[in-house]
Amino acid sequence: MELGDETEAGHERFMKRAIALARRGMGRVSPNPLVGAVVVQNGQIVGEGYHLYQKKDHAEVVALQSAGPRSGGASLYINLEPCTHHGRTPPCVDRIVEARVGRVFVAGRDPNPQVDGQGIGQLQKQGVGVHEDLCREEAIHLNEKFFHFIETSRPFVLLKLALTLDGKIATSGGESQWITGTKARKEAHRLRYEYDAILVGINTILQDDPALDVRWTRPNAIVKVILDSSLRTPVEARLFKSSDRVIILCDRQVPKKKFETLSKQATVIQVPGKKGQLDWNEVLTQLGQLKM
Repeated sequence: MELGDETEAGHERFMKRAIALARRGMGRVSPNPLVGAVVVQNGQIVGEGYHLYQKKDHAEVVALQSAGPRSGGASLYINLEPCTHHGRTPPCVDRIVEARVGRVFVAGRDPNPQVDGQGIGQLQKQGVGVHEDLCREEAIHLNEKFFHFIETSRPFVLLKLALTLDGKIATSGGESQWITGTKARKEAHRLRYEYDAILVGINTILQDDPALDVRWTRPNAIVKVILDSSLRTPVEARLFKSSDRVIILCDRQVPKKKFETLSKQATVIQVPGKKGQLDWNEVLTQLGQLKM
């Protein structure tokens, strides 16, 4: 297939470059999506950019600034549909039109109701050619956490479970350190870097007293979440030693004194429970309301 004067393979190469750039924002863009952009003129990359939340500018704007006047008539490759609304920054669609970009290649639409097809529609109305779904599956996988949150208002959950070969998570005495090896523990910290929060149950706190830290440097500290129906978390627990935010989810029927004591060190949220077990649906709803 030919698109303009370039081959499909060429277009895929530029989009894959945009996706690779987007990955550089991993752990540094929440609650925004991972976005990378590439400006191509006469088959050559003349501008690149990716989004970092603390730097505000979206990937398209960074790439267009990098390309400067060479953006005129160029092709712009973005792994996610450009925004049309005023948030922390002006609409990216306006900047694309102002730069006189000739064509825009988009891997996929942004499911955010404030965008969802409007960015593509506005570009087309302004006479900018738009080609969709280039490397779509790869782009969807890249932002699966963001898409899940937008579509459900709940956090994307990854379960990390360590088991022995005979299917046990601990000895009969409750000992569990270390079931996993060095490689697995390194991978666990890499995954922690990509997520907003790490959640454990009260038994993990009582038995292991974990710090729940991340060994990779993050611009935003990870949030530590504990499921503790009866508020048994010790005030001297290691996870309180850092300045990281701690959230404890407990049953609605807990002693007032315990609630007040732990509320001095953490955000304590009461959710429905039954027989010592918290309602998991309500837990996810509460965390979603906190934009995780």
